[in-house]
Formats: sequence, structure tokens, C-alpha cells
Amino acid sequence: MSLSTQRLQALYTRRAPVYDYELMAVAPLREEAIRALELSPGETVLDIGTGTGLSLPGLAQGVGDSGRIVGIEPCEAMMAQARRRVSAAPWHTPVDLLDSPVEEALLEGVLPARSADAALFFFTHDALQQPQGLDRVLKALKPGARVVAAGLVWASPWWPLSNFFVWSAALHSIEHLDRLDQPWHDLSPRLASAEVERRWLESVYLLKGRV
Repeated sequence: MSLSTQRLQALYTRRAPVYDYELMAVAPLREEAIRALELSPGETVLDIGTGTGLSLPGLAQGVGDSGRIVGIEPCEAMMAQARRRVSAAPWHTPVDLLDSPVEEALLEGVLPARSADAALFFFTHDALQQPQGLDRVLKALKPGARVVAAGLVWASPWWPLSNFFVWSAALHSIEHLDRLDQPWHDLSPRLASAEVERRWLESVYLLKGRV
């Protein structure tokens, strides 16, 4: 386990007991991001940085019981909560959860190459800064697959309160603060198309793209 992964484990292990409450404020953005995936019954979707599984109900609603979800999460404490969420869920969508950093995730062990229909990166800044991990994810996506990412981003200088919010939230949740000016820096060039929109006085972004 790399030092960076160890630090992320420690950070999110501390946050795990209250993580669901901390993320309640971004629930509307999560819903928007899942809608932007344009999921259909029977599809396969990747949930990068599954956390405690807050996106799983919405993803399951999109792909239905005939679809499939593959989640990746490096923090054991967060993944334990995600597994409990799946066990208690009223839906029956098959879910594979990989305990791994995205750059080490053995997606080929659970998915044929170029077979997934969509991928979600929701508030997963550190995962987006892992080119090897992005390549692993994109290798699992079929041509034309939808990719949606959302998270913190530096606002314009004339929004100082927005930037204070981004700074304080990032210190609490992100290992690598670089690239907060353009979190999608490594993702968008790997896509055939990508569109980025700003939300909340420019303090968060929503990227919609296709492989």
C-alpha cells in the first residue's frame, strides 16, 4: 500500500462515521450527476470512489435489476458501510464492490474489457489525479459510454467566499490539493467529448462526457 493510499485510508476512516451526514448538502448535485449518466435498464455502470455507497440507490434505479454496478473504494471503513447498504437495500441490482485504489483496481477480474456503459466520479478528486487509474476505468468502458464527474473546483477570484468554502472542504477531504483549478485535467483529454458546467457560485463542477 502506497503512502498516499495509507493517508487516504486514515483520512476517510476518520470521516466514515459521519460521512453520510457531511454529504447531505451535495445530495441534489449527486442526483443531477446520476441523471446525467442517462442510465437504462440492463446497463453496467462503474461507481468510482463508492464511499459509503450513497450513489448506489440512484444507480440501481437507473440500471434496474437486470443491470449491474461495479464500485471501487480504497477505504475499508467506507466500503464496510457500502456493503451494509447493499445488504439492506430493497433493490436487487447485482453489485460488485472492489476494495482498492482506482489505480490498482482489477476491473478485468469482474468485467470484460470495453463492456461498461457509464462511469461516475462523484467528489473523487484524488482518483481523478491518477492517470493509471483513469486508463483502467476507460479500458472497461465501451465506445460511446457516458462519463460524469463532479466535485470541488477553485472559483474565479471575484468569488472569495466560494474559494474559502473550496479550501476548507478540500483540506477536510482531499489528499492532493493540486489541480483544484481544473480537476478534470487528466480525464477530459481521454474522452471523445467533454462539457464542464459550474454550480454553486463556481465552487463545484459537473463534467459530462463520452468515451
